[in-house]
Amino acid sequence: MEILRRIALSLRKKTDRIGKGMMNWKKNAFSYLIWFLYTAITGGLLLWQGTKACGAMGLEEYMGIVFAVICVAAAGGTAFLLHRFAAGHAGFSREKKRFILVLGSLSAVALFVAGFFLRLREVDGAQVPSSVYYEMAKVAEGQRIPETVHGAVYFYVRLLRGVFLLLGNNAVMGIWVQIVLQFGASLLLFLVMRRLVGMAAALVALGFCMCAPYMVQSSLVLSPQMLYFFLSMAALWYMTMGDRGGEETGPGLAACFLGGVLVAFCSYVDILGIVLLFAVLGRIFCYRGLSVDKKRKGGSVLLCLAGVIAGFLACFLLDAWLSGKQIHRVAGAWLSLYQPEGFLVPAQAMALAFLPEIAILSAVMAFGIFSFWFEAGKERISAVLLSACAILAAGCFGIFTEEMPAFFSLYLVFVVLAGIGFGQCLYAQPPEQEAQAMEVSVGMGDSKEPYEEPPDLEILMEGTEATAAQGQPQTGKAQPRFLENPLPLPKKHVKRVLEYTLPDLAEEKDDYDYPVSDDDDFDI
Repeated sequence: MEILRRIALSLRKKTDRIGKGMMNWKKNAFSYLIWFLYTAITGGLLLWQGTKACGAMGLEEYMGIVFAVICVAAAGGTAFLLHRFAAGHAGFSREKKRFILVLGSLSAVALFVAGFFLRLREVDGAQVPSSVYYEMAKVAEGQRIPETVHGAVYFYVRLLRGVFLLLGNNAVMGIWVQIVLQFGASLLLFLVMRRLVGMAAALVALGFCMCAPYMVQSSLVLSPQMLYFFLSMAALWYMTMGDRGGEETGPGLAACFLGGVLVAFCSYVDILGIVLLFAVLGRIFCYRGLSVDKKRKGGSVLLCLAGVIAGFLACFLLDAWLSGKQIHRVAGAWLSLYQPEGFLVPAQAMALAFLPEIAILSAVMAFGIFSFWFEAGKERISAVLLSACAILAAGCFGIFTEEMPAFFSLYLVFVVLAGIGFGQCLYAQPPEQEAQAMEVSVGMGDSKEPYEEPPDLEILMEGTEATAAQGQPQTGKAQPRFLENPLPLPKKHVKRVLEYTLPDLAEEKDDYDYPVSDDDDFDI
């Protein structure tokens, strides 16, 4: 029974931490610009997909506009209905947090099982022996691993060589390495999104990672993308979940420095790692409902940038020491690998073979166009959309290499945006709490004093467990901890003690008559 009680208490603390750890940013003018960009990107994807679909069916291409309008209208109506339903049952969802957590975990396990069987069905048909990475990594007499400037390729070939040394030059083993790396990275992405944007958004992203044909095919081709996917998700997991003390005041200074080091390492492995910098900065500047010292935020940013510089120097020094080359030659080779080639819009931004799933992904992203307005004063898409814009801009300048094309990372970013857009439809306060918050905001509209959010009722109820641990009697109902009265209390009456002693009446009787002379006329 004690073990079950501890498990229940741990589960309760975990659900509370998930609810409080959501990453939000305060809405401002920049947020509305972000929403406009999000709407333009989503509308462009829907229009492009509709045009291609109509052309494949022999229809006029202008019918793609009708397809985009229908998808946006359907997504808007569904988002409104989901939000109304979530607002009406918000109290129930808050009371049944553990049930929702268990149900979501079971759904995640079902998605992993479905993804495993989808990949198991396609493993036999994978064309592995024709892969360049298989030829580079297989164990043969006199064959050495070639030195490459690209870090992701070098580490991936090393990993495959180690697997082949243990299990033989079996090409199928390389495929299973891909599947394990993709499953591990998808699990880390699910855990990060569950804490930052909720269970519904995490399940949507996990569904695409496990069941989308593009992701299934990516796990059946030997490529360093899966290894880099796992490394970047491990770094993202630490940046968002490793620092437990960053819920109210932001991440610690040591966590900011180490986050910058991880950004530098992932960027050294592949230039796409620079996108993780948005995650660290977003963690620093996210909205927490209270005023955080601006000097602390500035110091956190400086420490993060210092970590990036120190991480790059450490990677260059380690590479120069292992390869026996000079550090300036190592740095020059890395910079020349990612040198821009001029502005050029990629001709093949999407793959036509996966047209249905891209259309579904675009339709789910359309939920975010409307769910952005459901929460007043908060939004959650800034950092992710800036990452997508950075990947698109870098792809237009030809920064990415052939070994690591930008489409895979861009697809993952769109999957995260689709999950956030759908998850915001299901996040709502109970109607009575929303009305009270509106009344408070209206009542304090003319006040110049900053408004402080009231403490969570669950925090005040935690005193019941401490009372039980101290052996004090408990009643059937939970005993709340009351707030301290901020008003000054009246002064307590204190009995005064005489500093002198009175004579004992039994020994001496007091004479209260004062002698007065006869000629005194005071009474006239």
